[in-house]
Amino acid sequence: MDPNVSETNISPLRPKSLTVLCYLTIFASMFMILSSFGGIFNPEEQTKRTEELLNEYDALVSQSSRDEKSLEEFQKGLKSISLSNTTSNTHDYSVFTLIFNVLTLSGAFLMLRLKKNGFRLYVLGNIIAVVSALLVYGSGSWLGISYAVYHAFTGFIFVLLYALKMKYME
Repeated sequence: MDPNVSETNISPLRPKSLTVLCYLTIFASMFMILSSFGGIFNPEEQTKRTEELLNEYDALVSQSSRDEKSLEEFQKGLKSISLSNTTSNTHDYSVFTLIFNVLTLSGAFLMLRLKKNGFRLYVLGNIIAVVSALLVYGSGSWLGISYAVYHAFTGFIFVLLYALKMKYME
């Protein structure tokens, strides 16, 4: 080996934007994993807190609304959410939340190491997030629809941003 030639690292460089995306995903997934334990081990408390929030929203909108028809529609939506907010559903959805966040967390760690399999795990986690909301709460429930739309929207944005960085992964 020639002493005048320095060794160079030929591994690909990770773009800063990919690093930021991965760390955002890692922090969010870790937070959601920790949060899911509350719904798994104490679903009654989480169901009770959600019910209290629904009552607060109802009181707030009832005070400020002047339109009886829109108030009636709002209260009908809250009732739909309240009917879906059971301890069984909370427990089941928390289990799914744990599963899909472990997948997205694993995917983010792999993408941080520039592995394409991480992208596949991340996409799978997002698909499970959307489907599980509809399975647990039902496609006719506002709670199921709102969770599914939220996961679909945020998941689509992050999947698109990660897909734009696929060329750096092996």
